[in-house]
Amino acid sequence: MTGIDDAMYRRLVDTSPEGVVLVDAQNPVNPVIYANPAFEALSGYPLAELLGRNLRLLQGDDREQDARHRLRDAMSRGEACRVLLRNYRKDGSLFWNEASVLPLKDDGGQVTHFIGHHRDAGERLRIDPKVSRDSLSGAHQPTAIAVRDDRLTGLFTLPYLEELLKRDWAVAQREKRSIAIFAVDIDALDLYNTTFGRAAGDSTIRRVAHVVSGCLRRSSDVTARIDGGSLLAFAPGLVYEQALRLGQLMAERVRDLRIHHPRSAVLRYISVSVGVCAAVPASDESCAVLLQRAQAQLQRAKKSGRNQAA
Repeated sequence: MTGIDDAMYRRLVDTSPEGVVLVDAQNPVNPVIYANPAFEALSGYPLAELLGRNLRLLQGDDREQDARHRLRDAMSRGEACRVLLRNYRKDGSLFWNEASVLPLKDDGGQVTHFIGHHRDAGERLRIDPKVSRDSLSGAHQPTAIAVRDDRLTGLFTLPYLEELLKRDWAVAQREKRSIAIFAVDIDALDLYNTTFGRAAGDSTIRRVAHVVSGCLRRSSDVTARIDGGSLLAFAPGLVYEQALRLGQLMAERVRDLRIHHPRSAVLRYISVSVGVCAAVPASDESCAVLLQRAQAQLQRAKKSGRNQAA
């Protein structure tokens, strides 16, 4: 843009209310080479103590986080990633770091840097800042609205998906692009639980959840478990025809698991019904409208015989 020089860009980043960090992607350590004042305030570390260090220092010894592994894998592939991490300030206090990390490439397509946008998600997601790492792994697990990950499947929780959907919905409205939503339900799961028991049912939910989320491989795609064997997902940028093919693929991949279900009226294996909806959001339209349409399509798939996408 004309009229904006490097100094003005620097002032824009320095005055951003969101923490911004730039790291060197060509150095295997991925050291910090810049952090703005907002990130200094968020982390409690002054810039002088961040420069040259990897941001894993914010994790302390709390390394067993699925989000950390996803972030590391995305960076190793040079891809964008959005995660929620348990981080620790310099004084040791816990904060929930919602981080969006994007690769920066040179003219030849080589990733030279990663830029991270960071903010404290504790207040927005109503997470108690006093919740400790021990309580997260113990009996006092916070409610679903307080954490991002569903304990049974490792997918997102519904409240967290809704937060992400609202943001991506606003982007889709602004950019006039489509967004697709998938409502997925395991057919006759109640009969499966009655036949084989709850533990077997939970194992099946995990396997189906893994297959469904595996069909949505882009970093912008989001999948959550609502309850029981019901899943919800959204994928920005897909039109209905693309989304329907993806829904059909989900049903096919679940069939391919060949999980025996002798009491199913559909076939003798576990299957899923998928409701698919996609639209370019109108400026005055809420994302709740599309969610309702996806659920209506799910009911249509069930009434049409299940084991299919509609």
